[in-house]
Amino acid sequence: MNEKRNAAQRGAPKRPARARRLRQRRIRNIAVASLCLTSALILGSLIALNALTPKQRPAAPEVEVAAPPLGGLDYDGPALDTVPRPAPTQDAIPIPTEAPTAEPTAAPVTPEPTATLEPVPETQQKPADGLSAAMYRQAAAPGAEYTDPALNNLLRDTKVIDDGSAVFTADSGIHMGASSEYTVLEGVTTFRGSNYRDGGAYGLIPDDPSALLVAWQKRIHGIDNWTGVGWTGQASAIRWPADLRARMNISRAKKARDGLVEVIYATLDGHIYFLDMADGEETRKAINIGAPIKGSLAVDPRGVPLLYCGQGIYEVSGKRVACGTRIWSLIDQKQLFFLDGKDPNAHRNWYAFDCSPLVDAATDTLITAGENGVLYRVKLNTVQRAGSVSIDPTVTRYTYQQTADGKLGTENSIAVYNNYVYFATNLGIIQCVDLNTMRLVWSFDARDDTDASLVIEPEGDGLVALYAVNELDKRGHDGACQMFKLNALTGELIWARDSDPIHQEDENGGGGFATPAVGKGELANLVFFHICRTVDSRGMLYALDKQTGETVWSLPMKSYGWSSPTCLYSANGKGYVLVGSSSGRLSLLDGLTGAPVAQAELNGNIEGTPVVFDDMIVVGTRGSMIYGIKIL
Repeated sequence: MNEKRNAAQRGAPKRPARARRLRQRRIRNIAVASLCLTSALILGSLIALNALTPKQRPAAPEVEVAAPPLGGLDYDGPALDTVPRPAPTQDAIPIPTEAPTAEPTAAPVTPEPTATLEPVPETQQKPADGLSAAMYRQAAAPGAEYTDPALNNLLRDTKVIDDGSAVFTADSGIHMGASSEYTVLEGVTTFRGSNYRDGGAYGLIPDDPSALLVAWQKRIHGIDNWTGVGWTGQASAIRWPADLRARMNISRAKKARDGLVEVIYATLDGHIYFLDMADGEETRKAINIGAPIKGSLAVDPRGVPLLYCGQGIYEVSGKRVACGTRIWSLIDQKQLFFLDGKDPNAHRNWYAFDCSPLVDAATDTLITAGENGVLYRVKLNTVQRAGSVSIDPTVTRYTYQQTADGKLGTENSIAVYNNYVYFATNLGIIQCVDLNTMRLVWSFDARDDTDASLVIEPEGDGLVALYAVNELDKRGHDGACQMFKLNALTGELIWARDSDPIHQEDENGGGGFATPAVGKGELANLVFFHICRTVDSRGMLYALDKQTGETVWSLPMKSYGWSSPTCLYSANGKGYVLVGSSSGRLSLLDGLTGAPVAQAELNGNIEGTPVVFDDMIVVGTRGSMIYGIKIL
């Protein structure tokens, strides 16, 4: 038996051994699989934990929009817009050099007609000015020989160059209303706030203010010798409606905050910054055009997500770059259009745009002017769809030549009453042009270079006032500048007032670079002029009687200033004036007396103009800083 058992064991040893090896292999495989599964579960848990852990996000890269080289100052280049203009599509018009947006593409939606653009926020309640509707639809015509273009010999060869695609008539054309009706948005959308250029502040400041506190500051940079924020340098400040804010590429944290006021600031370092007014933090990526911007940008006043900005300098590191006015979508910051200052229809080889554009809501029309001597009326043909906005602009131009020798072109921001646009040239010729016909109505000789914007104010007796101030430039280094009040409908002079004596020793000249400020409410009888380079004080702030031009009060400034004064009002009806100077002092003054109320000392020349939203001021300086200042 034992031998048989031993023989059997010797004869069949392989089968049990193979089974053992198979069992051991299965056990090892199961162990390895368990280990892999355990590792995967641990790794997945770590990834999930890391995703839920708050961490500092890296700064978003700038939106680079390179300024292409010009290649010279001749007129052998392309005509108006070098960017192809395809028919409107589902997405906003792209620039070929830009990467596609990271946002998911919205499903196709049938476009709304241009006349019913959406979303349009509800109009905010605004104080009535007590004037009748007829006050805003008066007709203009020359009122004296010195204002009649056929008799005064100021201008010649005025022309209209129309592409023929947009029809404007006396009935269906442009008829802009009161300044309080300019925008449906809460905030300041353009230089000095409206088509009348009569504001720059939104809301009310605290009663009985006593201090200006620097709440935050943001360091910016420069290009070549152009640093910080220059003249006219006013930001826009907008409290976006919630539905529009949700569609924009604002950062997640800022987008979620109700009441966000976004400050949009164009600067001399070639950037357009997007900041939270409350803390100065960036709300989204900066746009970089690659060349200095020294004017003031504009936001579409209709609640349409469009941004407009002219470029003031077209030489970078010794090389010429393209210069003009650009339009971007504020949904994804794509550039939609480039209005080239190198215009073959222009009579001057100077391409800068310092003008802050205006938009007429009823006709979907952009209005701007350049230093090339061209007034532009741009039919935007805006289309909005879910998640995008597009435009397909067509352009009409008004050109002119001056009889006297001197530089033509416009550095000031155009002002509009009804269907009439007002602007001045570098030789000091004030023009009134009918925007529907693009024909010159009247002209006035302001005696010298006029860079400050003109300001409009309808008065209760039917007069539409137009305020202006010139410089001491073409007439030499010593003398006086003039402050004017004209009849905007006829061009006739109502009064002119000389400044204190001026002396200046550099090419910039002296006089009125700052736009006048018209008082309202408690300050309704006053108009304020900030004059630079007066002999004894280096600068003077005048409060003049609107009816007579006589001085009610004047305040000697310790240093000159180009910054435009801004009128502010508190809930108790008190009026104040805010003004900056080249020494970096920002002053809040009693509007009735000029008495100092509060001051803030900033780093650098305040060439730019403050923007004010309720109790917050934002202003930049040539010292490469943007400041957020709280009124206490």
